[in-house]
Amino acid sequence: MRRIVVLALSVILALVVAMPMASGKPASTAQKPFPPGQLKKNLPDLTAEWWNWASSMDPSPLEGEYPSTDPRCEGEYVEGVFFLAGSFATEVQLDRTCTVPAHTPIFFPIVNVICSEAYGAAGQVPPDPEPYDTECAEPLTDATVDPPSTWFATLDGQDLEQQRIASGVFNWNIKYYPNPFYAPAGGLPVGTWESATDGLWVFLDKGLKRGEYTIEFGGTFEDTPFGSFEGAHITYELTAVNRAGR
Repeated sequence: MRRIVVLALSVILALVVAMPMASGKPASTAQKPFPPGQLKKNLPDLTAEWWNWASSMDPSPLEGEYPSTDPRCEGEYVEGVFFLAGSFATEVQLDRTCTVPAHTPIFFPIVNVICSEAYGAAGQVPPDPEPYDTECAEPLTDATVDPPSTWFATLDGQDLEQQRIASGVFNWNIKYYPNPFYAPAGGLPVGTWESATDGLWVFLDKGLKRGEYTIEFGGTFEDTPFGSFEGAHITYELTAVNRAGR
């Protein structure tokens, strides 16, 4: 079994986890630049950093519910952007309560796939095909995100734009074991592994003004390489606060 992470959804085994969904077709975001001082990295690079963030702490931000006092609520892994996480569990509803810096871009996946040499090292047979982006992550995502599968993301009940974003090949740093990234082997081995990710993401480029907000995301897998099932439904209750110098 391969992995499919669902950032608000996900598959239990190895799993991995934007485009205006109204069209039913993902829109490419390629190397979209942003104003100086807003982000230090472009969106494809941020998808790779998101995975490094997800594998940087034990337990991972992808696991379970947690309050604002939990380290997994600290999404400022990359300067200038705040990450939110999905879940490896499926067919569950998870509620998280976090405090975020106001006016800071927020970035999270609704569903994404990761392919990596780490799976071969962990004993997956056959190992992921190379190159990991064009021969593995891209076709798996194609087969996962298209209809009849459905995906949603809302902010206070209003639909958010979804974008399909691919990282290209990057180095995935896994810092602890056991971990949730490959259940049959108890996790993936610690180390730096050549990898690639692809999926549907939401990018709130202006972040949130000071106040209280609810972000929800999730979806349904239908006739995908991973089967058909409900993904997790993730709810973030967010408090956006001003910080010194902002």
